[in-house]
Amino acid sequence: MILFGRRGAAIATMRRVCVVVTSSLAFFALTTVSFAEKLLVEEVSFTTRDGVTIQATLASPTTQSQKLPAVIFIHQGGSSRDEWVSLPIFNSVVESGMVALAIDIRGHGDSSGKADFDTLFDDPNQAPQDLRAAIDFLMTTGLVDRSRVAVVGASIGSNLACVASGNETYNVKTAVAMSGKTSAVLNLAGVDRPELGMKSVFHISSEFDQEGLRAEWAAELFEMTDAPSKLEIVADSSAHGVSIFIDDPTLQDRVLRWLLETL
Repeated sequence: MILFGRRGAAIATMRRVCVVVTSSLAFFALTTVSFAEKLLVEEVSFTTRDGVTIQATLASPTTQSQKLPAVIFIHQGGSSRDEWVSLPIFNSVVESGMVALAIDIRGHGDSSGKADFDTLFDDPNQAPQDLRAAIDFLMTTGLVDRSRVAVVGASIGSNLACVASGNETYNVKTAVAMSGKTSAVLNLAGVDRPELGMKSVFHISSEFDQEGLRAEWAAELFEMTDAPSKLEIVADSSAHGVSIFIDDPTLQDRVLRWLLETL
């Protein structure tokens, strides 16, 4: 494990959490989580303020005595919620005592709407409405503590996670952003760089995704994020989004740990 500063020079400490370059040889066992809870899984739908029907998978513990924290999972462009539902971390979140909601953004999977790639990834009036609708839906379930909502996303999902972390109207407490892009975050937020105001985000990229640009953007977004924050670059990988988990399977443990510590 190596700590890096902004220009890549090895240093002893960082001003927030850490910048970590990892390899798949490293292993961080998560031992504090109980997996005894059973899951209740439901297919649900809800409507955005502009009339798009969003399909989603909702999972929660079968028993609860109080309102729970919740994690919204958002996939990358051209994919669907199945990319998150199929991963161990989706179940692990619920088995750790949280509610999990994986959504199909408009024009993807089973949701309605058009996937106009020329605008969807940058228009603040499209995909951000899907996330807002997901948060509103969670509040109708009676399961969720409104003050403890997280967003975990890949690519466009990552950008939406960053947007939500920087806008108090989303009331998101923490986020995980895999393979984000600075310009898309700013466009989706509809703000200039000084106004973004991100906080409590775990930024993740592989080292060589998009010829290294994604790692640069992750580092840039990390520098724009208030504490607590964390940056992890997976070495010797060019994977994008959740495919990074293939090159470093233990990364899911660290994402779960981040959620448990910050949510």
